Amino acid sequence: MQIIIVGAGLAGLSTALALSHSSTTHLIILLESALALAEIGAGVQLTPIATRQFKAWNLEPQLLAASALPKAWNLRRGSDGKVLNRVPMDKFEEWYGAPYVVVHRADLHRILHEAVVARGVEVRLDSRVEQYGVEEGWVRLLNGEKLEGDLVVACDGINSSARTQLLKSSGSHMNPEKELEATGWAAYRLMADVEDVKNNPLTKEIVGEHAGNCWADTNRSVMTYMIRDSGKLNLVLSHPDDVDTSTWTREQYLTEIQRFYGDMDPHVLCLIGLSTGPITNWPVRQIAKLPTWMSGKGKFVLIGDAAHAMAFYLSMGVSLAIEDAAALATALDLHTSNPKGLSLAKAMRLFEKVRKPRAERIRDASLHAGAMLHLPPGSER
Repeated sequence: MQIIIVGAGLAGLSTALALSHSSTTHLIILLESALALAEIGAGVQLTPIATRQFKAWNLEPQLLAASALPKAWNLRRGSDGKVLNRVPMDKFEEWYGAPYVVVHRADLHRILHEAVVARGVEVRLDSRVEQYGVEEGWVRLLNGEKLEGDLVVACDGINSSARTQLLKSSGSHMNPEKELEATGWAAYRLMADVEDVKNNPLTKEIVGEHAGNCWADTNRSVMTYMIRDSGKLNLVLSHPDDVDTSTWTREQYLTEIQRFYGDMDPHVLCLIGLSTGPITNWPVRQIAKLPTWMSGKGKFVLIGDAAHAMAFYLSMGVSLAIEDAAALATALDLHTSNPKGLSLAKAMRLFEKVRKPRAERIRDASLHAGAMLHLPPGSER
């Protein structure tokens, strides 16, 4: 098959890599609108289901070299830091056949990109897709060039234009403004040097072992974990999405963060004070439950955040994109191994039947997890 993948983020690269390992050799073209490949953001977490795929792709050494393996995940009371629950993550390889890892998004992007190029995938930069022939399997670039394929896989992220064109072509009455839902939450993201955290008497216990820590409190939570060879401590500070930070300086961010989180466990305020580098604020948004991810003839499909972006409270977004990629390759193998037995449309419907309910359940569970973390004192908590 000739397969066109749109978007060279983590979902697009994972899809290209999974398809390059198919039992059938495909001609894969990966289109990216940017002039150069780069991935912004900070740490991401990968479940054993996702890291198992890196084993299958012979990339486990590269992944582990760039990752940190937490021993545990600790849920702490926001007011005083008392550990309320501890999940032993160092048991995950024994239980699930692969480890749970945390890795910097840019490192993961680099590993996938290098592997995709090595597998012979054609990566075309500066190739923005302007129009999709959803039922026919073609894309038209901004420069007017038209590319045709047997399958178009749209991995163009949470603000997907492909998703809008699919819904229009399928006769869906979903308003484009309804595709993307605000959750009411946002998150400040910042980092601290682990050495600084170790050298501070108050915070050294936080990095005394490699563990994720989450302080849960009324309308706020603070998540920390180490990345980049355990040299950086990633901080994700959840809060109501009720402030416009678009013009803020770092000093303005710090002033507001110290005010809003200032009466929590002293460890939290100290970690914030030790942070270095830029601070960002990310609204937490999710994709509405879509009527479909695919075209009627199966020549177009949405993957990753374009189909099911969700709140981060279960840290499953990237893992689900990797699951999508592996499942898509498996479904297509059922078609290409015997095209007369399983049509492309049936193969893609099988993919959607497997993936869509799972992603939607996790979407709901992620938002529910956030709601639980932010409960006020009382019987519900």
